[in-house]
Amino acid sequence: MDNFSLNDKGVWFMPAPNSKGEQPEPIWVCSPLEIIAITRDDNNENHGKMLRFYDYDEVEHCWSMPLELLGGDGTVYRQTLLSMGLQMREGKQGRELLSRYIQITNPKARMRCVSRLGWYKNLYVLPQITIGNSLEETVVFQANINLTEHHICKGTLEDWQQNVAKYCVDNSRLSFGVSVAFASPLLHLLGEENGGFNLRGPSSGGKTTVLKTSLSVYSSEKELHSWRATSNGLESIAALHNDSLLCLDELGKLEPKIAGEIAYLLVNGGGKQRSEKSGFARKKQSWRLLFLSSGEVGLPDLIRQAGQKVRGGHEVRVVDIPAFTGKHGVFEHLHFIESGSDFSRMLCTNAGEYHGTPGRAFLQELTSNQPMHIERIRNLSEQFKRDNTPPNADGQVLRVLNRFALIAAAGTLATELEITKWPQDEAFWATTTCFEAWLASRGSTTAQEGNEILRQVKHFFEQHGDSKFTIMGENDQRIINHRAGYKKWVQETGTWIFFVLPESFKQDICSGFDLSIASAILIERGWLVRDSEGKSTRAENLPCSTSTTRCYRFDGNKVFSDEI
Repeated sequence: MDNFSLNDKGVWFMPAPNSKGEQPEPIWVCSPLEIIAITRDDNNENHGKMLRFYDYDEVEHCWSMPLELLGGDGTVYRQTLLSMGLQMREGKQGRELLSRYIQITNPKARMRCVSRLGWYKNLYVLPQITIGNSLEETVVFQANINLTEHHICKGTLEDWQQNVAKYCVDNSRLSFGVSVAFASPLLHLLGEENGGFNLRGPSSGGKTTVLKTSLSVYSSEKELHSWRATSNGLESIAALHNDSLLCLDELGKLEPKIAGEIAYLLVNGGGKQRSEKSGFARKKQSWRLLFLSSGEVGLPDLIRQAGQKVRGGHEVRVVDIPAFTGKHGVFEHLHFIESGSDFSRMLCTNAGEYHGTPGRAFLQELTSNQPMHIERIRNLSEQFKRDNTPPNADGQVLRVLNRFALIAAAGTLATELEITKWPQDEAFWATTTCFEAWLASRGSTTAQEGNEILRQVKHFFEQHGDSKFTIMGENDQRIINHRAGYKKWVQETGTWIFFVLPESFKQDICSGFDLSIASAILIERGWLVRDSEGKSTRAENLPCSTSTTRCYRFDGNKVFSDEI
């Protein structure tokens, strides 16, 4: 190895004899470091080397190091090795010798590397291990970043069952959150779309506890992230949680003006296209995942704060579930613990002590008999949909129901595999409870755009019902700026009738919505009165013209009294 040797004391470099033929003493480079294999991806690019060593406590570490890190001064790879516990020689000579040792040591063994966590063919790749059996080469994760605390395990599966999973029983939000965690790796296997759930409610009620409990399926609370991040930052976070669960705390910290954009970004599963310094397109980040969120507000509230319109797609992508279930916040059953706060603290402590093992057990089962488990998930999903499909449900509701069905099926499968040790119907009950809470909060099973149109129209008349309408039949001497039309008091019915001019209807009242859809919804609700031929506009005698003018006639009583 070009004058390098390895023994139980470390890696040594033997300098060449001096001019007098004397042999200098060997130079210690670092603690024992083995180069056990050369790695490369499916295209025989992104080469690296698999390093193995022991830290100060004799704990083994393996790291697939990209060879590109040897470029430049090598600071990044040395920092990573130091943080993992490798001891190395100080100074310029030590740095140069370590880089040289890694570069010239070329073992015969080969491994296949991937740069993305999650599913790779029939294997599931984690930073430390790959779950499943490869008939070809060993597959390892290789990246330029240190993920030593990503997907870590602590305690045993039995510890988690007794100290975390047991307390989820009869608590719908807790069992639902854990079921979401089990559902995340199934998206790829079933071809399902990404999506998220936001637990909405006041502070100090246990919402973050639900997130930490759900995270314990795969890792510790160190993987709990905040919504307070840039778009670029959330892209990178999402990519690191590919085929897994992403938990984001405090939705209210997200900048309102980018809230809608971020919702689409996370669920669409791909970042923005960017270019390298050379001008060539950089590889886009991508991911498949489900995410859990908490916040005192919902996504629609944030979008409205920014003066933007809430679309049905926002609701489908991020489902707002009322977090609180009663006097104990998110908890229905405290398992004989005195208070909700004590229960929350206990559960957070336990999730910090026991985590990671249930996720690995579930993934091991999935990789061992994938076809059978996929078929079971599909059957359970269909059963949930048969039991919970509302009558006359809109397509948006059915898309959300489909995601809830996957959650219920995943939690039930984890129970059947004896991972949760829950009662058989726990996941179905918890998911049904959350789905019904979402429906009740939503208020209807129709398309959400309809409600948004109604809200916008009602808001316009509440703000401008006096200031932008000239009163007909009276000597109205007011100066009307930006007139939208006219209004008339009908004594027989005791209501105001509003006549809205066409351009005001298009550009002010229904701005941002399709006019034909808006008109149909307003007519169906009884707010907009059609003419005798069924048209949305009517020919009326208005003061603005000596002949009839086509306009939109609104029933003021309906507009102001109708609840949305």
